[in-house]
Amino acid sequence: MNLYEVIRWGNDGCDPYRGGPNGDDTCLLVRAATPEQAATLADPVLARLGNVHVAGWAQAIYQLGIDTGSDREARVLRGPYLQHAYRHGWPSWQRDQPEGAWQALPD
Repeated sequence: MNLYEVIRWGNDGCDPYRGGPNGDDTCLLVRAATPEQAATLADPVLARLGNVHVAGWAQAIYQLGIDTGSDREARVLRGPYLQHAYRHGWPSWQRDQPEGAWQALPD
């Protein structure tokens, strides 16, 4: 299983500095076999959050590493939490619409 950070750009907060589409990103740490599976687990969580100012679905995924633990159940491990998402050279995918195909980003 892999560890992914699933990202929605911005958040639905009203704070003029930390909220909205240019504010901190809404992230979830997910254990899954594929980026698509990670998005499938994260999308319902993001849909339940406020989505007036931002998307209600995952827009980017970063593969952080491999989960070497004995638990093999795919699930959301942490989140949602707010922070700026930085790529750091990890394998990454992006989509422009909720039902869109995930496109790998070049290294």
